[in-house]
Amino acid sequence: MQFFKKHYEKIILSLVLAGLAVAAGLLTLKVGAVKSDLEGTTRVIGKGKGKPLEPVDLSTNQAALKRVRSREPLVIARDGHNLFNPILWVKGAGGRKMPKEDTGLATLVVTNIFPLKTEVAYQGPREAGNVFRYRFQIMREASTNSSLWRPFQRIVAVGDRANEVFSLKEVRGPVADPTELVVELAVDSRKTVTLTKDNPTYTEVGGFAADLRHEAENRNYPHQRQGQKISLAGVVYNIVAISESDVTLEDSQTKKRTIIRLKGSS
Repeated sequence: MQFFKKHYEKIILSLVLAGLAVAAGLLTLKVGAVKSDLEGTTRVIGKGKGKPLEPVDLSTNQAALKRVRSREPLVIARDGHNLFNPILWVKGAGGRKMPKEDTGLATLVVTNIFPLKTEVAYQGPREAGNVFRYRFQIMREASTNSSLWRPFQRIVAVGDRANEVFSLKEVRGPVADPTELVVELAVDSRKTVTLTKDNPTYTEVGGFAADLRHEAENRNYPHQRQGQKISLAGVVYNIVAISESDVTLEDSQTKKRTIIRLKGSS
């Protein structure tokens, strides 16, 4: 008992050290067991057939990035931007208010252009008192005289002029049944044309007409011809030329000319 009293600290320390030694040994064994369990679990997971992860949808991010890269610079002084370019509003067709710039040629479009034909067709001879004359059907859609737009007939002899459209210059073959008739057109280049039994009709494009539409006023101007006039917001415009692809208009006051191309043409 006396020995225990003198050396009890050493005995307790020895017991603690012995416990620590045992714990260290057990810890080594536990680490080995845990490591073995982890390796087994890893092998099981590696051999499994789990569903692969779906790719992340980045379409919205890519679209936003594309908009950022393609953004237009802010230009506040260009046409159509009215922060520093105030415009006047007026009443258009039907009393509807619209910008004054829309009431002019800015929203006038050419929706259609079609050819106007000049046609001369031989229809046969006609005898009157032993004198032979010859019947023709004529049409001049491009004429400023509206009476010539529809087909009409004329009976002429050699040397006669048919309503300022053509003159009969020569008849070849029997006068009662000619094989050829030579006519001279009285328009433009005074072209000479030969009509035959097999090909009794001559046709050429004498001009063009156009269909116009004013988008802002929702108004149509059909079958417009060269020389006609249209009125937009109190301004009269003369149609000075029509080609197969555009219409040229002239402001009757300023004489400024504007070319409007056929809608959809290059």
